[in-house]
Amino acid sequence: MRNHDKLIETLSRDARPVRRMPATLWRVTCWIASALPAGALASWQLRHALTDWTQPGAISAAAAMLLAFISGSVAIFSALNLSIAGRSAVKARWLVLLILSWLITTLLNTGLQPTHPLQAGEGMHCYQFMLTASLPMMFIAILCLRRTRSLFPVRSLMLAGCGIAFMTATLLAFCHPVVLERADLLMHLAAALTIIVLTPLVGYRWVALN
Repeated sequence: MRNHDKLIETLSRDARPVRRMPATLWRVTCWIASALPAGALASWQLRHALTDWTQPGAISAAAAMLLAFISGSVAIFSALNLSIAGRSAVKARWLVLLILSWLITTLLNTGLQPTHPLQAGEGMHCYQFMLTASLPMMFIAILCLRRTRSLFPVRSLMLAGCGIAFMTATLLAFCHPVVLERADLLMHLAAALTIIVLTPLVGYRWVALN
């Protein structure tokens, strides 16, 4: 096009005002406020008995739940912050430190007695619970990331998946015995890995820059 003035006029007419994104902390707060209730509603039919916080081991179970919530919040913050050009995720060592703290606290509260064969299936219920609770959380996280897209879609989505996995563990703590069986813990970790892998597979085309 030789008429540059006409091109500039056309582009100016078609341009839309750029909306500034809210602060990442506010976006994380909104995500938590919508994702946790959605996950709880989605998984409500899978678990009925609420946790008995008067049982021995309740303090360490509550500590593990709190660490899971904090770890999930930090991971979601990293995912949303990384999706904005010029910003970066929280330094990996802080997230790794939180994850290790959660794992150690959880291991301290894991029953050392052998798992009875009839109780081994309980871990599969936990797996189903976490995956079911993660689906609406995943959908909301992808919507949030789609608003900004990301130069690092896989990393952003894996961080989001990590945050979602911890948030589902937080929900599970409200309807799970305070003392974990080893089979339970293994299935919790398997569910977390599944969520972390599944999130990029589902959300990549919606978050990646074309």
